[in-house]
Amino acid sequence: MRARLSFRPYALLFPPYTLRHQLLLAPGTSPLDSVAKDSYFQHMNASHAPLEELKPEQDLSLSRLIVVSNREPYEHRLVKNHLIWERTSGGLISALDPVMRRLGGTWIAWGSGKADREVVDQDMIVEVPPDAPTYHLRRVWLEPTEIKGGYQGYANQVLWPLCHLTLDRVAYRKAFWHAYQAMNARFAAAVLGELRGKSGFVWVHDFHLALVPGLIKAALPAQPVAVFWHTPWPGPDAFRILPERRELLESLLASDLLMFQTHNFLHCFAECVKEFLGVEVRSDDHHIEYNGHTTRLVARPISVSFQAWSERARTSQVTRAMDVLRNLHVFQPEVRIGLGVDRLDYTKGLLKRFWAIDAFFEQYPQYRGRFTFVQVAVPTRGDVEAYRSYRELIRETVNDINMRYGSISNAGSPQASRWRPIEFREGRIGMDTLAAYYRMADLALVSSVYDGMNLVAKEYVASQVDEKGVLLVSHMAGAAEELTDALVINPYDLEGVADAIRQAIEMPLEERRERMHRMRTYLATHDIRAWSDECLRDAGILPPDDSPTLE
Repeated sequence: MRARLSFRPYALLFPPYTLRHQLLLAPGTSPLDSVAKDSYFQHMNASHAPLEELKPEQDLSLSRLIVVSNREPYEHRLVKNHLIWERTSGGLISALDPVMRRLGGTWIAWGSGKADREVVDQDMIVEVPPDAPTYHLRRVWLEPTEIKGGYQGYANQVLWPLCHLTLDRVAYRKAFWHAYQAMNARFAAAVLGELRGKSGFVWVHDFHLALVPGLIKAALPAQPVAVFWHTPWPGPDAFRILPERRELLESLLASDLLMFQTHNFLHCFAECVKEFLGVEVRSDDHHIEYNGHTTRLVARPISVSFQAWSERARTSQVTRAMDVLRNLHVFQPEVRIGLGVDRLDYTKGLLKRFWAIDAFFEQYPQYRGRFTFVQVAVPTRGDVEAYRSYRELIRETVNDINMRYGSISNAGSPQASRWRPIEFREGRIGMDTLAAYYRMADLALVSSVYDGMNLVAKEYVASQVDEKGVLLVSHMAGAAEELTDALVINPYDLEGVADAIRQAIEMPLEERRERMHRMRTYLATHDIRAWSDECLRDAGILPPDDSPTLE
């Protein structure tokens, strides 16, 4: 199947993205060398064709979908001299890997695995998934300065806390910005290399690569480019603290299609464009005209594979895993189980969550010994000091609560059993184990202080095949706009969260099942397949009607 695209070419002209010659970096050079000379790019090898010859065709094959993200979907590493691979974690990977498996194409990402270089060909490409390849993974190699300044610095210590409105955690350095420019230039060069002599639709993802759309369009004005911004977008009052706010806005407006998780985030972006560029969004169709180019804004809440999670939750492996977990945590039959599944990230509100659980046991002592909260905590960004200190604070808080309320029954006898209010499990877990936690949990608590979507909420609903659980979700998470039968909480209101936990525990089974059934019915038709098809329709790859989804 082939589809025609009609994107208006345009020329994006603003100083930070003026290309002196070519956008392909010479082998072995770092974009930072160029930055130091007030030029981001080096001459490419003479063996490469000049950029003027790189003219994308407007007749686009679905096999030429080009996804660009910082995180790679699969990584390779050596374990006892054996080469192994594994699928990486995270909401972006969970959402896009099924899309790429279905449609094929190329995924361009940073090769961060210890043995990633061992498996790529001369074009830095490896076929994935390794056990049943369906698409190409083209790896980008970052310099240490780009990793430290661009990824760990500007992306994770400036843009991430800014977008999640944790402004006291913004740690801005001008050197971070220069490294971020260099990192984005390297990704843009990889995209242009992938497009050399071939057509394709470029789909850029998230805050790590905000400059990539502008760089691509500066080199190839007619190249179709879409962006999906997975994190929240802050309003003008917060965004104004960013010195490079204009550069980021202009680069994103270089794209043809700009997608957000919710209408609220779309509105915040539009307000920033109005405030800092003096341009208004057309209210009738959410289009922005800037520098002679039109960008369409849409809200497309991302989702999960409802069918895959539901089917997994029903397997015998998950049933056995549930028995294993009950024995591991010494759950007594009368104990109700709460669940949290999060990266150890301050935006997930873990500290406030545990304070709320503390308040719950203080206000409702009758549930001591009768309710246990299981927290699966996945380490993240351990190379950033703010995350290391946050992790230690979380551990201390959990230990304090367990010491205060924990108990041992029948001490000294063979029937002795212990009870801890919080079962804290740090580290990655397998998919069957995760599905087992989701299915057995009487309630799941999502208490993000700010979140683009939070796919854990949707994974929990999809895995609740018995329809007996209750979802508690922060009103600061995008998922709250869709999953309206959840109990919506304010993560800053500790007593309110404690009351919601009690409400979930005491909710009649009939009401629990009615609420969960409605959410599962909604999610079955608003899954990752529906999301990807809507995005492809927005891009013009699929017709804008109710045509059957692609097989």
